[in-house]
Amino acid sequence: MYFDAMGRRISASHNAFGYNQTKQDYVDLLAYLENPETTPPPTGYTAPFYKVDRESEMRAAHAHFQARLDKEIAAGRWNPTVSREF
Repeated sequence: MYFDAMGRRISASHNAFGYNQTKQDYVDLLAYLENPETTPPPTGYTAPFYKVDRESEMRAAHAHFQARLDKEIAAGRWNPTVSREF
């Protein structure tokens, strides 16, 4: 799965196609990525393209939220051992 400069998704899987994406768009994207000097990007999409790496994105998100949680615990604003009743 890739995203273009405008945030539009282009995916190989028919279950994850972007909005108004055709089957040919992914084929055109691969051709463009192979030779961007002579091949235009898929119609309606804007280069540069960003390849999704969900594992590293989730690791970065976890690190960010863990740091926020650690900061709150260190400041004494949250105690993970105390249960709250709602």
